[in-house]
Amino acid sequence: MSNNVIDRLDFIRDLLKDAGDMIVVTGIGTPGSNTRNVADRGLNFYISGAMGAASGVGLGIALARPDRNVTVITGDAELMMNVGTLASIAVARPRNLSVVVIDNERFGATGSQISHTAHGVDIAGIARASGFPLAETVREQGAVEAVRKHIHAGEGPYLCVAKVGANRRLGPGGARIRDGVMTKFDFMRALEASDAKA
Repeated sequence: MSNNVIDRLDFIRDLLKDAGDMIVVTGIGTPGSNTRNVADRGLNFYISGAMGAASGVGLGIALARPDRNVTVITGDAELMMNVGTLASIAVARPRNLSVVVIDNERFGATGSQISHTAHGVDIAGIARASGFPLAETVREQGAVEAVRKHIHAGEGPYLCVAKVGANRRLGPGGARIRDGVMTKFDFMRALEASDAKA
């Protein structure tokens, strides 16, 4: 297990500080709660109750909306539940899709049991082997600037694994994700309003 130093809340806050009209899809558990705490906005689609679905949902939205950059923010354990989606993303090659994995080497939502990456599984390596043109692992907060540039460049698919500390730091209030149906309708309304401004 590595000695990870990135603070998850700071990384997500800095990553999304200029999100604009980008669509953000979050995986279940702490990455979704973290995003809601530090960068909540109508164009965030918070998945609840469907572990492993974030990257597939992100792929679908990216293909349906090639005019928008789409970023998936998910956890290492959530992604490993459906790691084959990386191959589907690589085959489809949506230039507007980025996947950011907040890797604390834990199943954070179920008791912080150690996950695959704590045993050496290399998610960025899997993405590269699947055909991602760029997939990397970052271990320092200062790397967020370059990650954000890759996301906004629209030259994906792009994947970044951010190695964060193992704590479950949720942020102020420890926000939980709301009902999935309400989240869906809130997202749809925000997308319609954003399209109307364009």
